[in-house]
Amino acid sequence: MLKYFISCSILLCSLVSIAQSKKIDTINTIKTIKRDSVGAFYNPKTYGLRIGVDLVKPALSFSQNDFSGGEIVADYRINTRLFVAGEMGYTKRTLQEDYFNHTANGSYLKLGVNYNLYTNWLDMDNETFLGARYGTSIYNDNLSSYTIAQNGEYFPPKTVEGQKYNNINTHWFEFVAGIKVETFKNLFLGFMVSFSKVISTNDPDNYKSTYSPGIGKITKNGSGANINYTISYRIPLYKK
Repeated sequence: MLKYFISCSILLCSLVSIAQSKKIDTINTIKTIKRDSVGAFYNPKTYGLRIGVDLVKPALSFSQNDFSGGEIVADYRINTRLFVAGEMGYTKRTLQEDYFNHTANGSYLKLGVNYNLYTNWLDMDNETFLGARYGTSIYNDNLSSYTIAQNGEYFPPKTVEGQKYNNINTHWFEFVAGIKVETFKNLFLGFMVSFSKVISTNDPDNYKSTYSPGIGKITKNGSGANINYTISYRIPLYKK
């Protein structure tokens, strides 16, 4: 009788042990499936400084005699959607207007944010973004010559030598939209279009500049537009 009781006890303990082992295996399997499922769609994002250059301005500098310039672009991820972003550069541009010829030469700085509208999954890290910038430029404008229209048949237009205006400072607000695609690990190609509106400028009383570095050609109502194609590299710091 005692031998039978001991055998039953050993069998019962074995069954309990097997059941507990299967339960633990099942729980671990469920946790693994949940972790893998969530990770497939919400992978950790790489945080770091992304810095690059605009490819449009060097191309224009090479192909056009009346333009030279360059631009550095940078951004830093705040969270999965929001980026602090900015551009810094210089331009020298000669323009022939209706009644005068002038050359604007100076530098600019733009700072703001980008908001990513694109939902990435798996290991993607692309952007379709909207953003805003505050921009400022300081430049010289050399008025080479201008023509004075004179009334009367016997008074032809008169061409007068111009002068140089130094330290013109322009401020503007800018709306931007663009895309960035990760072509290789941490290497991105991008395209951005910007629309600017002048807030203030210290143009001389007798002269109004029609061009500003960072904005480009300024219309009569104080607006401008630009595009850039960029290549940039992100310096990875950490993942979150």
